[in-house]
Amino acid sequence: MKTKAPLTLAALLLTALLAACGGGTPPSSDGGTGTPPPTSGGGTGTGYSSVPTDLQGDWQAGEASPIGYYDPSSGAWQGATGSSFILKLRADGTYSYTGLLAVGSGSCQSKILSTETGRVTFGGDKMTFTPTEGDVQSTVCGGPVKHAPVTPSVRRWALSVDNYGKEALFTQLQDGSGAPDAFYRTDRPGKTYPKIGIRGTVTAPEGRSVAGTLVVACYAEDPTCQSPATKIQPVQGGGTFAFPALEDRPYVLSAVQDNNGNGVVDSGDLVDVYSTTDAPGARPSVRPPNDDTHLDLVSVK
Repeated sequence: MKTKAPLTLAALLLTALLAACGGGTPPSSDGGTGTPPPTSGGGTGTGYSSVPTDLQGDWQAGEASPIGYYDPSSGAWQGATGSSFILKLRADGTYSYTGLLAVGSGSCQSKILSTETGRVTFGGDKMTFTPTEGDVQSTVCGGPVKHAPVTPSVRRWALSVDNYGKEALFTQLQDGSGAPDAFYRTDRPGKTYPKIGIRGTVTAPEGRSVAGTLVVACYAEDPTCQSPATKIQPVQGGGTFAFPALEDRPYVLSAVQDNNGNGVVDSGDLVDVYSTTDAPGARPSVRPPNDDTHLDLVSVK
């Protein structure tokens, strides 16, 4: 079988989404059930420049450990590790952002602290940040602190649900690099929604295994999977897969098994039959809840 659209799946494999299949545990907050959240995906949103009402407020992604640890080799206490990103979006089109990334082991700890303020504009599924002031500070293994200027950036966004049915603001750099960030509200209780999902099975050609296969769920109107709310789940034992919580809207599913791990769909890999030139018709869409979805894998020649 020859692939019909290998670049789409390859681009997904090349991102850090591969490391984010299960999603993180969200910050705890109380929230009631409600109607599905407004979303933006696949460039389908209308054009506007002001901050959408549903996005106004304070958001946080990541979690930095507040507890340090004692390093017996150096006899010193080491600082917290992890990441924390705080984004505040105001109705007047201004924003503030603080990002902390701290990594390391033993006596070597490296940190990046970024702070910026400026203006944010929206158009469709993109948000453009134009800083007016800010600073990026970095230090490696306790070395001297280096400073760098902040620069404008464009990110795709989608207000969607995470794997727990909690409302989250997903953002990702426009070029698709890096894993999407899931921001949760901190200025008021976040919303939760009924957990409706898609479950099913994947089969491989005779003599092949489904082990290592990833299933990708994209908005039906976003066939190239540009939205940061795109979900990826691994196939489990027995060939089953599950997206535990999705929005109440149509999705299209793809599957890929990158056997040589090169991030490209090429000879010997497995893909779902609808990603080939021999697809039996148009790729069908699936709307949750659905517990009987099936994907057949074929070998790429």
